[in-house]
Amino acid sequence: MAINPNVNIAQAAQLYNQAQQTGITPNAIPTQDIQPNVPGPFSNLVSGYLNQATQLGQTSEQLAIQGIQNQANLTDVVTAVSEAEVTLQTVVAVRDKVVEAYREILRMPM
Repeated sequence: MAINPNVNIAQAAQLYNQAQQTGITPNAIPTQDIQPNVPGPFSNLVSGYLNQATQLGQTSEQLAIQGIQNQANLTDVVTAVSEAEVTLQTVVAVRDKVVEAYREILRMPM
């Protein structure tokens, strides 16, 4: 069976837009609700979340490759990519807040 890239791209764009409008599908666990089992200091907590974000990105990438090879459901691919995008946005937002807090600490008088 030959892959028609125009059809796959059109379907992917439609499903991506639908996923953005409706949010994460109900059968998927939102990333922010998953808490790693990392007791201990704050650095371990951050490290656990970063490892989880990296793993989610790798899973999304593998699923995207399978989708290109027409071996995965397109809805699953779009959902995984959307989850990876949300995770990346969250990591960037947390990084920005940490940098902002660090700068605020540097501005404090001694």
